[in-house]
Amino acid sequence: MKLTKYQKEAIVRAIMNDVPKPNKTTRHSEVQSAIVKAMSPECRKVYNKTPSALATQHTGSLTYDDCSYRTHSVTIGDVSKEKLEAILKPYKDADEAYRKAKSQLTAAVEGCNTLKQLEAALPEFKKYFPTEQQPTKNLPALANVVADLSKLGWPKKAGVKA
Repeated sequence: MKLTKYQKEAIVRAIMNDVPKPNKTTRHSEVQSAIVKAMSPECRKVYNKTPSALATQHTGSLTYDDCSYRTHSVTIGDVSKEKLEAILKPYKDADEAYRKAKSQLTAAVEGCNTLKQLEAALPEFKKYFPTEQQPTKNLPALANVVADLSKLGWPKKAGVKA
């Protein structure tokens, strides 16, 4: 069975839906808490009284969303740019790992023209595939797609909410 572009996109979307995503509100709170801890005692005192009196900065999306226009503002006070980058680094690294895994998965799925090729290339994801209607040949070579998604927590456990 020849796969359509829509079917390929649906397969990738279904697989990525089973990769756990962070809670955006919790993540933003964690970042803000770390920034407050990095502030000087005097600045922290002002933050506790009137946070809006201090400097704020957009941190980028810091989420797994594909929409880059979603940004979060954090109150940075007197935290240096270097400290802020150090605080944000683990979150940005996690986002990059997610984007890379999704990109690799998309490339792997897009590289297959038929269901048989896809089943041979990515047998771990068979439950996400449409049903076969006619057999075909040719198999692409792929590596590390399953391992990268597993590192991110695929498949997400039942009952776990993001």
